[in-house]
Amino acid sequence: MTQSRYVIPAGDYEQAGFASRSLKDQLKRIGAAPDIIRRVMIAAYEAEMNVVIHASGGTMQAALDENKVDVEVADTGPGIADIPLAMTEGYSTAPPKARELGFGAGLGLPNIRRNSDRFSVESAPGKGTRLSFTVFLRPQEAAPAGRNSIRIEPGRCTECFRCLHACPTRAIRVRGGGPKILDYLCVDCTTCIAACPAGGLSAAGAAESVVAAPSSVLVAPPAFLAQFPDPGLVRRKLAELGFAEVRVTDQAERALRTAALDYAASRADENQPIFSPVCPAVVNLVATKFPSLLGSVAPFLSATESTRESLRGRRVTFVALCPSEMTLLQSGGGPAVADILTPAVLAAAIRPMLPGQPTQATAADQPTAGGIDPRVLRVTGMRHVANVLEMMENGLIREPAVLELYACDQGCFGSPFLKEDAFVSARRWQRLTSGLHGDGERPTPRTVPLRARAGLRLDDDMGAAIRKLADIDRVLKTLPGKDCGLCGCPTCGTLAEDIVMARAPADACVHQKPGRSAP
Repeated sequence: MTQSRYVIPAGDYEQAGFASRSLKDQLKRIGAAPDIIRRVMIAAYEAEMNVVIHASGGTMQAALDENKVDVEVADTGPGIADIPLAMTEGYSTAPPKARELGFGAGLGLPNIRRNSDRFSVESAPGKGTRLSFTVFLRPQEAAPAGRNSIRIEPGRCTECFRCLHACPTRAIRVRGGGPKILDYLCVDCTTCIAACPAGGLSAAGAAESVVAAPSSVLVAPPAFLAQFPDPGLVRRKLAELGFAEVRVTDQAERALRTAALDYAASRADENQPIFSPVCPAVVNLVATKFPSLLGSVAPFLSATESTRESLRGRRVTFVALCPSEMTLLQSGGGPAVADILTPAVLAAAIRPMLPGQPTQATAADQPTAGGIDPRVLRVTGMRHVANVLEMMENGLIREPAVLELYACDQGCFGSPFLKEDAFVSARRWQRLTSGLHGDGERPTPRTVPLRARAGLRLDDDMGAAIRKLADIDRVLKTLPGKDCGLCGCPTCGTLAEDIVMARAPADACVHQKPGRSAP
């Protein structure tokens, strides 16, 4: 068993949710099932917010074993005069400030009871409130660890530690003169590649030259064509490389948005947004860190996968903008993929065919605001995406209908594989006429459901994971909390985990070594 205690300040809406988030992270690390985590999170968050809104302070205590989680929340507030009335949905005594911030709907205690297997509340006027609930646990059924397409370039690492701190899943360690990747945590995004100034990280699996078979199809994303001042001319010149057809994925992307909106409309009574699978790296992130949200991913393939399915039986060469696309294209299913090209390789082949093309964006191409469908929230960049997913998991986002989340800043136009400014290239593509877009496409339903990954889980056995969690907490208390990264781990918490998991020596912290003074 492992136990935790958290102090809950009164009226602190900025920090509200810290205790319930910490409990949620513990459940993920012991491998609890996503639906169980969601139930505990809802109950714990509602209990925590009751203290923040109504009391003068309190505490949350949680006890975890391999069968259940017991939570007790006690406060020193005014107490509850009529408990049966307080348990009625819609009844609220929240002050105006809480209501202004969107709290106080009168669902707190009913939500806690609804999501608990055991529930009790004791209170009296002037004596505060003591609330306890229990949720029985079961382990998560996780898919086997997948492969990834991040490649480490030997000898290029300068140990600047930028990748270490940039990785959104803390999957990178820097030891022995170079980075190392924990495959089970890597989501194949481009964050580490973009952060590395020395080129120590790249993508694996791409061809080094263009080989066009007469019967093959070249599939390119809009972001590649928009690297050039005249994307229409580039598309025509690509055909001269010897491909039988040049396909652009723009129409597949539009079809996916339409299908996602229709799907969201069919679930409007659930009052919860859905995710469009526009970015495979974000889908990987959800499966790794937010598995309880997998049911909110629209059941369609991404534009790249859908285009591959529509070309089944033909030889296809894809231009991939990120490692997650490369991994998808190298997985089983779909047509035979002749080659995967990076934008740099294809650009080098096409550039000599474009005489007189300016190398910089013209003034007419500068970014301007484009039309945004009010039913769609487009979020780009892993930091923002992770924040939105956290809010979604905590039940704090109810609209708009569809979320389009991209790992790269400015979406695919911001891939570090591309050279043009993302704002400029995105605007350039928007200015094109519909005649320059690809042929009409239909969305492809997903036939194999998405599965949660092992993710943050410490051990396949929940009891062993709980013991490791307690050991990690014990080791963490001996570390300085500087999160400097000099040990090769992004934080003191990840170092404590590595020590317990035998991935790092017990004396790895440089601030604790004899003869070295902490700065």
